[in-house]
Amino acid sequence: MSRLAAALARRRALFARIRAEREAVIAYLRQEFPQDEAFLGQAAEEVRAVTVVLGSPRGGTSVFKQVLGSAPGAVALPGEHRWLFTLLGLNHPDHGDMDECAGSIPLDTSQRTFLLDNLLFECRGEQIAEPSRRDWERYAWDWALRLKLQWPDLVDGPAEDLVAVVRDRLCGGLTGPEPAFDVLDAVRAHGVPVDPFQYDLDETLVHSYFPGLPLPSGPPGRTIVEISPFLALRPCHRPRLDLPRTVLVLKASSDAYRIPLIHDLFTGWDICELHLTRNPLASVNGLIDGWQHRSFWQHDLSVHGQAAGSRPDWNFDLCDDWQKLASGDLAELAASQWSCPHRRILNQAKSPVMLRFEDFQAGGLGRRALMDHAAHVSGLHFDDAAWETAKHPRLVNSTAAPAVARWRTSRPHLRELLALPHVAATTEALGYDTRDWARWP
Repeated sequence: MSRLAAALARRRALFARIRAEREAVIAYLRQEFPQDEAFLGQAAEEVRAVTVVLGSPRGGTSVFKQVLGSAPGAVALPGEHRWLFTLLGLNHPDHGDMDECAGSIPLDTSQRTFLLDNLLFECRGEQIAEPSRRDWERYAWDWALRLKLQWPDLVDGPAEDLVAVVRDRLCGGLTGPEPAFDVLDAVRAHGVPVDPFQYDLDETLVHSYFPGLPLPSGPPGRTIVEISPFLALRPCHRPRLDLPRTVLVLKASSDAYRIPLIHDLFTGWDICELHLTRNPLASVNGLIDGWQHRSFWQHDLSVHGQAAGSRPDWNFDLCDDWQKLASGDLAELAASQWSCPHRRILNQAKSPVMLRFEDFQAGGLGRRALMDHAAHVSGLHFDDAAWETAKHPRLVNSTAAPAVARWRTSRPHLRELLALPHVAATTEALGYDTRDWARWP
């Protein structure tokens, strides 16, 4: 058996165990926690509208989706959903091709059920201000399931064992700046060396709470299910379902590569596709920052040998021509990681509504107009109370402090990428004038 075949067999067995445990835990939680049964039962019957935020990695989709997902009537996951497709073997390398993911394989009934059930299960509402002991227990179950996705090579054994470790620590009193710190500390004390620096947490706070812990220099493991920076869970209520319209709001950068599969998944639903654009120079700058960061690992390509080039530990999506770029210039690779998803969206999305992340960055009335428009086409509406909360979003997966046109000072040479035919063509197709690059934010 080849190295790749052996790796795929091991992954299939691991993913089957994770899926089976998730199904058993979800069934248990529906029995033990009335809020889960009430939400999941009603949502399965009533939620038939979905808004999918499409774009390129480091294009602003995470914070945009966070704000849109806070609108009254929206239900959303706290992070991405790519890992659900991974568990079904629909991402690289498990689907059998060298592409990022299976783009158009029809889903069978069991796959569709797994995806829809887990998408709704992962939805969360407002954060719980003062969790009760029962709330901490429920929160511990979320962490037990999530740790299996984040550290599949480290975390083994029954989920209830992790629940006991996490619950006992949380109920004994918090010592960290937010509950995730206590959870990770408890798991580490239990003998599982999870790395807090692989989470979407403030680096200064991690240094302070875990003194002496070095920054990681590579991926968290060889088996990648959830992409780092990992989601740092917070105790939350279930979303409200008492409004006239409920819309599931989703975002995963790799969805640009599985648009036909998304259409198949939501057959019979009211689907709205939002195409969030960002100029190539700002996006490529963010992608390079991500490649040079400690996180954003997405693929272990070492099983492909020479095909992986000089980047066996791969960041972000596998763009269409990744094998040619694997050993080449990082800026040109990042340019393809920007242009490929946008070309796919333009070719495969059904009447997408194109929006500019630059309008979000502008803040103030520009951001409000953008989000009001996005909400309107989604069948949602921002009231004043929701907008006050949404206009100051929490930073998501940030590699540097937000600033307008950081590329101008950090990498002004990126403007040379506009001479590449695929970059120029995609830029123009998205409505950006390449002659006006000097004024791009």
